[in-house]
Amino acid sequence: MALPTVEIRRRPSMAFFAILAIVMVIGSYLFVALLAAGSVYLPYIIFSRAQSEHGWDVMLLLFGIVIAATMLWSLIPRREEFTAPGLLLDRSSHPRLFAEIDSIAAALNEPVPRDVYLIGDANAFVADRGGVMGFFTRRIIGLGLPLLSTMTVSQFRAVLAHEFAHYYGGDTSLGPWVYRTKASIVRIFENMGSVGQLARIAVLGLMYMVVTTLLKWYFVSLLRISNLVSRRQEYRADELACLVAGRQNLIDGLQAIHRAASVWPTYWKQEVQPVLSMGSLVAIGDGFTRFMAMPQISQAVSQSLERRLREEKTSPYDAPPPLRDRIVAAQKLPDVFAPQDSQTASCLLGNLREAEISLVEDRMVDDIRPGSLKYVPWDDVAIRVTIPGWQQFVSEYSEPLRGVTAESLPDEVPKLREIGSRIRDPKGMLLSPDQRTARAAGLFAAALALAMIRSGWELQVEPGLFRMSCGDREFNPFLAVNQLIAKKLSREAWAVRCQDLGLSQLVLLPSAEQNPKPSPQTEIS
Repeated sequence: MALPTVEIRRRPSMAFFAILAIVMVIGSYLFVALLAAGSVYLPYIIFSRAQSEHGWDVMLLLFGIVIAATMLWSLIPRREEFTAPGLLLDRSSHPRLFAEIDSIAAALNEPVPRDVYLIGDANAFVADRGGVMGFFTRRIIGLGLPLLSTMTVSQFRAVLAHEFAHYYGGDTSLGPWVYRTKASIVRIFENMGSVGQLARIAVLGLMYMVVTTLLKWYFVSLLRISNLVSRRQEYRADELACLVAGRQNLIDGLQAIHRAASVWPTYWKQEVQPVLSMGSLVAIGDGFTRFMAMPQISQAVSQSLERRLREEKTSPYDAPPPLRDRIVAAQKLPDVFAPQDSQTASCLLGNLREAEISLVEDRMVDDIRPGSLKYVPWDDVAIRVTIPGWQQFVSEYSEPLRGVTAESLPDEVPKLREIGSRIRDPKGMLLSPDQRTARAAGLFAAALALAMIRSGWELQVEPGLFRMSCGDREFNPFLAVNQLIAKKLSREAWAVRCQDLGLSQLVLLPSAEQNPKPSPQTEIS
């Protein structure tokens, strides 16, 4: 939907902050150059006037030259190779997404970015990349799949308008210079650390302390000033986003970013990675939406947001303003009419399934051969991924399970560490003894779960939900085994629970597998 071009009030203060950023960058190079010159000139004056019998004046001069050379060498900007941050999206495959981008660009009278990337983070960003010394660059924009999966189209427009406002304000042009300046100062500290090993003589140590103290003082001032400029830029970008896409849409979008960012790592690790390890891929965006809608997750996320709005601390060294302050500032701005679209923003992607597979295979996970992942709907995860994974695990390490029943499982707990030592580590990982013990516990829990399914229990696996039930009875064997190990569940309580659930005499290893034929898959290594 095309948005009208907005009338933007000029902010003279923003010009001041832009000039401040430029002065800060130039001043940094001048300060380091002067400090380097002083590190040589002052020892030279001492050398030309002093006649030390021990030659400490010569050492001081040589040490000053080393310090100056180190600082000047560290100050030289390094060439940075551009690495694509995500999956490059093309206009023909995602026309609705690019239509929204075109609309926001037109509203602010800004050129459309050359490259649009789908990224696997709960974030969105704009930047200028390539070129030489900030010239002849190309605009890029990164859009997080987690945000597209949890925001409405209206909220997404506001976030997109905020990012384009950084283009409008020239922030992406100044940003790289400030970043390179900070990086140069950091390199100076890193390289000066090596030089400090030479400062064992008292006079050299004194000189080293003076230089590093001045550097530290300046770097702290640089951080405070640059972060002040960054905060002003964020407030200005919020203001323009409110003008383009509506005040409430921006506020809701900012809160949606916090919600998504707070649980995305947990969702990826607990829900997606286990399926990936089996060579399959679930609907990432749809699963994330369902994960956040689970009552316990939704409540925890809401509490986290409330806590942040109430308790978030401010510091002069923080680049982004506190979320609370951004919301308060936005609420003071005039509210303009903005078209509303309550659809999930992921509808803007032309082929979501294909985009998710390409993003994971090409950018998010190493060592995955393109085209090797099998796409599995969440409703089929239990039968197509979880149960086959248990079966493979139990079949490969069946020896410790022989003759074990559900009721006798506590007798195996003391043996778990030894059993775990014989289970192979996952590819590319080196597990600790405790982690191997946990894997052995998982082996018995998986065998018990399979035995329960054979006896009529049903398994339900959804984002944020693992449930095994039979009628009105529910039991999580993985949780129960962990409670046994942690001694939160006694042997007697385990026996009573097994009896109540009708599991007491359930055999973990079916009779057909009691004497399997030897094969590489069944040998314990």
